[in-house]
Amino acid sequence: MVEFYQFGPVWGLPDASPFVIKLELWMKMAGVEYQTVVDGDTRKAPKGKLPYIKLNGETIGDSELIIDKLKQQFDLKIDAELTAEQQAHSHLLTRMMHDSFYWALVHCRWIEDSGWQQVGPSLFGSLPKPLQLIIPRLVRRSMVRNLSGQGFGRHSRDEKMQMARNDIDTLDTMLADQLFFLGDEPHTVDATVQSFLISILGPPIDNPIKQYLLTQPRLLAYYQRMNERFYPEIPTP
Repeated sequence: MVEFYQFGPVWGLPDASPFVIKLELWMKMAGVEYQTVVDGDTRKAPKGKLPYIKLNGETIGDSELIIDKLKQQFDLKIDAELTAEQQAHSHLLTRMMHDSFYWALVHCRWIEDSGWQQVGPSLFGSLPKPLQLIIPRLVRRSMVRNLSGQGFGRHSRDEKMQMARNDIDTLDTMLADQLFFLGDEPHTVDATVQSFLISILGPPIDNPIKQYLLTQPRLLAYYQRMNERFYPEIPTP
């Protein structure tokens, strides 16, 4: 049995982290049995981040590395039939979501006032009163530094939003009229994309990226299709 470490549900969603949602969605998709462990102490994580798993006495971090490990451990064939071109498309979309769209999500949650008004109380509201005044500010400052260090935080707000819209346009073009990103059945790349769509559309946080997504009928139909199969409890936006 896989022990699956995560932050825990928030805003009616499986987790605050798109990477946690990605891994859970993928395990549902692949039929991997797991036991959820809600423990947001990242100091215990092998890479200082969640999610991570424990499997046969081994602790493994990073959603992408975990998926690779589980594929090998259980001889899973979830992506085995993909052509080399499809695998390349999967890789490029994954990199776009991880290394581009993710930073737009971070900005909308931690920098925009509309995001911070939800993130602060929702993620840190259970802390003892003195820590509620200290920890959220420290974490928010750390996010600001991370955004600046990565480079995304150095752009103007309009530039950031346009970059995110470009990513959304790419998703819409790649999906086209398919049911899923690589055909009639979901694959690993769908777990990645859907986890980020959930993380933008699901929380009660208004921002330009969410508003733009709501104008994309093909992506919204895809979002609903994925949720109907894997997260029927998540409402349609």
